[in-house]
Amino acid sequence: MVFESAVLKRYRGVLGRFAVEIGTFTNAIGDSGGSIVTNLRHVHFMILTSGGGTVIANEPSVNEDFTTPIDGSAVLVVNTADEDGHWLAIGIP
Repeated sequence: MVFESAVLKRYRGVLGRFAVEIGTFTNAIGDSGGSIVTNLRHVHFMILTSGGGTVIANEPSVNEDFTTPIDGSAVLVVNTADEDGHWLAIGIP
């Protein structure tokens, strides 16, 4: 198994031309990140949270530059090995 992400909810048109996507990410044993596919054309904002029941050393983070919107749906994230979590992305569908 490798890093995987899934979209759980899609909200279109709730913020004018922007859409909101909510999902999860999971890691295989030893994995520490990968690409989350948001299905958005341009990603303007993303929040990551850890989803495990134990305390982790570092919060997950987006390994992208948001000074301009991310062009395309894949957003690279980095997290502690074996950590799973949730994400929320806002952008243009």
